[in-house]
Amino acid sequence: MMSEKGQALPLAMMVLAFGTLIIAPFLGQAGASLIGSRAYGEAIVHQASCDAGVEHAIWNLTRGSLTEQIPDTGDTVTYQLGEALNSLTTTVTVTANSSGGGGGVIGEIEDAIIDSLEFDTSYGNTPDIIQVSGNVYAVAYRGNGNDGFIRTVEISADGEITNSVLDSLEFDTSNCIYPTIINVSGSVYAISYQGPGSDGFVKTVEIAAGGDITNSIIDSLEFDTSNGREPDFIHVSGNIYAVVYRGNNNDGFIKTVRIISNGNITNSIVDTLEYDTSDGYYPDIIHISGEIYAIAYQGNNGDGYITTIEIADNGHITNSVIDSLEFDTAKCAYPDIINISGSVYAIAYQGNGNDGFLKTLRITSDGNISSGVTDTLEYDTGNGREPVIIPVISTVYAIAYRGNGNDGFVITVEITTDGDINNSVIDTLEYDPSAGYFPDIIHIYGGIFAIAYRGPGNDGFLKTIEINTQESTAAAYEIVATTGSKTITAFINTDNVTATIVSWQVESW
Repeated sequence: MMSEKGQALPLAMMVLAFGTLIIAPFLGQAGASLIGSRAYGEAIVHQASCDAGVEHAIWNLTRGSLTEQIPDTGDTVTYQLGEALNSLTTTVTVTANSSGGGGGVIGEIEDAIIDSLEFDTSYGNTPDIIQVSGNVYAVAYRGNGNDGFIRTVEISADGEITNSVLDSLEFDTSNCIYPTIINVSGSVYAISYQGPGSDGFVKTVEIAAGGDITNSIIDSLEFDTSNGREPDFIHVSGNIYAVVYRGNNNDGFIKTVRIISNGNITNSIVDTLEYDTSDGYYPDIIHISGEIYAIAYQGNNGDGYITTIEIADNGHITNSVIDSLEFDTAKCAYPDIINISGSVYAIAYQGNGNDGFLKTLRITSDGNISSGVTDTLEYDTGNGREPVIIPVISTVYAIAYRGNGNDGFVITVEITTDGDINNSVIDTLEYDPSAGYFPDIIHIYGGIFAIAYRGPGNDGFLKTIEINTQESTAAAYEIVATTGSKTITAFINTDNVTATIVSWQVESW
């Protein structure tokens, strides 16, 4: 036992020395790890705050008001987030690299009416509106006592309507139904209408560029002494004009008349054709090509018909119809026909069940329509009365009509140049929630349109609306968000409420 005495001390010294060699590096490594973890944590927090800054800017560009602060390319705005994130302040700088443009989908209708005018506080039925000059427009209509009136109004390019009528003339003191007004020459205008005794009349008036109407009628012609119902008027050539109407025994008639540029009307009819010996309700005439014209109307059994005829430049009408098509075998009232492109035409009308229908067909330059209907859309399954169709831009068209509850509606639809109709309506606006009888719509400027109609209380109303005519293009922005030692630079494109991230780069100070 005495020989082992003192042997533990060297062993203890060895263990202590070994521990010293191991513990010192371990403690150093542990300290370095703690420092690195703390720095890493701070970097993560700073980057998260920068991320939040970029995301806030994107939200503000697509759903907030930031785009209004930097509308033009090169505009810059710098701000700090309203609340500190992780007790840190984040600064955001946004620069417009490209401002983009447009307002959304072509054919979208603004919800709010731009302006409104009650142009007749007594009665204002079956109005027909035409541009006179610049901001001046004339409305011919059936007014108080069922008499014939014409009034001028002022509508600016942005849709603002002057609060009062410019001038007024009672052109028929007995009766006026379905007036149609067209320009003859300069300040001379002609109005065809169903007058006293339901006879057919044409009268000429003078309207100055500023809206002043001469107090007396220039000239007058009773073109049919038996019946001249629902007439439509069109210029043929030179001083020759054609009026199509429902005549004796409700048959379809067309007559040509001569109106001189000064408003004088020759007392005799140039020529006459009874184009339908059964029925000819609500006719609408359109020029096709050369001496060829087409008439859409309600024919036998209330069905929809279109017929082509030939009218020479001197007013002589070929004695026989060129071609005819029954485009709706159930019902057609108040058809309105327009050209789409080339030989393609569209007809909006009040169809079966009084629903709103739109059909396309082809009419060749020689008047042939044998190919039949190209496409069909029932654009309103409740009511589509008294429709009027007008081009908006490109392949987009607007239809104003009296819809459900007799309210005033306008819709937009797409019709391709080959006659294909998109199966769904682009947009709808109820422009009058009380009444919208016999609307007539006219283009003012850009996406601004005016609608004249018989509204609440049977009074005459005029309203302006806006339809988007420019497809939106993406805007480009640079967003720089900085928090502490971190900066994130992002490049994004925005289109309305949609944002596309082009790049997102993290930088360190």
